[in-house]
Amino acid sequence: FTGDKKFLARIYPVLKGSAQFYSDLLIAEPKNQWLVTAPSNSPENAFLLPTGKRANVCMGPTIDQQLIRYLFNATIESAKILGLTAEETFTAGLAAQRARLAPTRIGSDGRIMEWLEEYKEAEPSHRHVSHLWGLYPGHEISPRRSPDLAEAARKSLEARGDAGTGWSIAYKLNLWA
Repeated sequence: FTGDKKFLARIYPVLKGSAQFYSDLLIAEPKNQWLVTAPSNSPENAFLLPTGKRANVCMGPTIDQQLIRYLFNATIESAKILGLTAEETFTAGLAAQRARLAPTRIGSDGRIMEWLEEYKEAEPSHRHVSHLWGLYPGHEISPRRSPDLAEAARKSLEARGDAGTGWSIAYKLNLWA
């Protein structure tokens, strides 16, 4: 946000509408009662079920949780900046839901978990690293604010490697930076 309140006022309805959509879409997953998206997937990536079968559809992939947390934060903060007191009930509801979103978690291997469950990866060197959105362009993963998550993101990048198509290499460069 650049501080341009006129622009923010113009786009606030888009933020609010997006937040309302995801607020209505979220469901409580049965194990922890976290609010998650379902069904969903981690873009173009697959995991292995305990039977060894490849699967893509899951509950609450990490990227969804990170994006929704960011959206809810942006919507709440925007309403405050704009002084929209009529939005206080709505933003309080978003804050309550945000607190129940599945957190970005570290798996037993020390990496950021891509899925809600700790599934075996179908392609351990897959070019997609969407579960690191919270590192960049998001900001929930930071060496200063969340060093454990930052270290887990580093391990995730190392495990995935730098091979892939041009766009994924460019994205990984940003993540490394």
